[in-house]
Amino acid sequence: MKKLMFLPILVFAFATAQAQSPHFIRGPVPSFDASTGDFCVKFTEAGLGNTPITYTMTVNNETFTFQCFTRSNNTPQGDPNGQSFSNESVSTTIQPHNGRIRSSLCLEPLQGDAGCQGHGLVLKLIEAQYEGITFCDATNNICFDLGDAGGNVTPPIRFP
Repeated sequence: MKKLMFLPILVFAFATAQAQSPHFIRGPVPSFDASTGDFCVKFTEAGLGNTPITYTMTVNNETFTFQCFTRSNNTPQGDPNGQSFSNESVSTTIQPHNGRIRSSLCLEPLQGDAGCQGHGLVLKLIEAQYEGITFCDATNNICFDLGDAGGNVTPPIRFP
């Protein structure tokens, strides 16, 4: 009879050990979206148990370049507006399902004080650069250095 009571304890101990071995089984896979200027990371992490997990993505420096256009999409004279931001971050907390999380996290362009002077001009994002990107499972202290990313935004997208 004592042997049968030991088996459930052993199964519970094994399940607990399995739930406390977080690891990424896919990703993080970084990507720059040239149609929006967003930088995103897709990932799948397993071995999480049922505790909510917080993910963060930080960037040392972001630079966004805006250009003013006429309503007929012509570029008037003048230099593009450059906006830089330091130490920006985004985070989310997700509840695992069966000990696994499959999700994505994105950094989006910021407008700052970029604007157009003149009647009828429209501000559009033409380039986005992200430098020193780090993605982390902050709950389990698992981090990845993703380097730098960015490029031209084609076609330029309108900002409010």
